[in-house]
Amino acid sequence: PDPNLTPEFTSTFDVGTELTFFEGRGSLGVTYYNSLTTDGIAFQSYPSVSGFTSYLTNFGNIRNKGVEINLTAVPLSTAKGFKWEINGNFTHNRNVVEELAPGVDEIVIRNLFAGGITPVLRPGQEYGIMRGSVNARDDEGNLLIDPSNGQLIRSRDPEIVGNPNPDFIIGLTNSFSYKGFTLSALFDWRQGGDIYSTTILSQLGRGVTRDTENREMNYVIPGVLGDVNTGEPILDDAGNKIPNTIQIEMNDMYFGETFAVNSADEWNVFDGTVVRLREVSLGYTFPKSLLDKTPFGSASISVTGRNLWYNAPNVPKHSNFDPETGTFG
Repeated sequence: PDPNLTPEFTSTFDVGTELTFFEGRGSLGVTYYNSLTTDGIAFQSYPSVSGFTSYLTNFGNIRNKGVEINLTAVPLSTAKGFKWEINGNFTHNRNVVEELAPGVDEIVIRNLFAGGITPVLRPGQEYGIMRGSVNARDDEGNLLIDPSNGQLIRSRDPEIVGNPNPDFIIGLTNSFSYKGFTLSALFDWRQGGDIYSTTILSQLGRGVTRDTENREMNYVIPGVLGDVNTGEPILDDAGNKIPNTIQIEMNDMYFGETFAVNSADEWNVFDGTVVRLREVSLGYTFPKSLLDKTPFGSASISVTGRNLWYNAPNVPKHSNFDPETGTFG
């Protein structure tokens, strides 16, 4: 530990309101918060020649701000006892590293996957952005292609390849009640938030899903020919870049220096957007008249199902991968 370690402090400001409309059949709650944590404490990597691998010290400041909105409405309520109630909530949060200690450009939160994809802290970026290996590109963003095999060229320098923080989260519950019966369903929607998946990497690379079923075809990776030694485009006699026309087999598309097994980390990062039927519940509350001669004041029975359906539109269709599944946390 740093012998000069000081406590971290958090100052928070929040303001909100709760409003009720239509004789109680609708309500709206809104909260805005903004907190700043100074002198945050974390381990920093340290040269092992010193005899230590990490150093517990004050690393910098992080600001966490966002808004939470809750809306409740009763669209229908009849004299015969039927009631339909809706409850929705919206959350948007940004957790940004404002500054690190003097002389520190990056802090590794945790080394994962044998030193591949790595969550880090960088000034001006959101908490836990992912650093990983990438393939080389020219100044126009075209992939550089190895002229010897039609595959990609690995860049020497890792880059930021993903942000695990979602753009927003929405939850929506519909409840219907009638004569003791209650049916409710909870949907939630998580927009954005990148994930790194070795599961999808392996599925594509081993060819075990329909995403790679066209196995009798050859493919050409869009890009321009590049020099594997310099990481620069190869130019023709007129000084122009040379578009790639080299065909490769499906196996090489996903098992070489390409897009799955043995690929750069960037190709295994996916948008974690997911819409989910989180829970459905059907219950019945027994009338008090049935309980008069029992020691019970109330009784009910219910059946509940969770995670009954989801749609993750930005992962390979046939991988059936659930973005909430995390083997390593």
